[in-house]
Amino acid sequence: MSMAASGAPRPITDLSLSERDRLERAHQRLRGAVEAYEQFRGGPLEPGQDVPVHDADAMAAAQAEIQAAEEDLWRLREELLGWSRPAWAPPASLVSDWFSEEDRVYDDYPSVSAT
Repeated sequence: MSMAASGAPRPITDLSLSERDRLERAHQRLRGAVEAYEQFRGGPLEPGQDVPVHDADAMAAAQAEIQAAEEDLWRLREELLGWSRPAWAPPASLVSDWFSEEDRVYDDYPSVSAT
């Protein structure tokens, strides 16, 4: 039975080494996908500067990878820890610094399930 089926959140410290490894690989995949997407994020333009043009197919593929990696991470969090994604959590493709060191603390708190 998965942790989500039991309804009880599980502390990260209870994970086996292989479960921690799976979770870490999912985090790395999402961090890599967000980093690869950075080239498509806009920024301020200086006077006379041309507007950057991006390959729409490459941008769509980068967004799809972020979405797939993010879904995989949340699926694993639910499976291994009994966590569910909060409704307020923005997509990682919109928040490039979501996985900064300052945000690491959010991984320490499971969401509260609606009852």
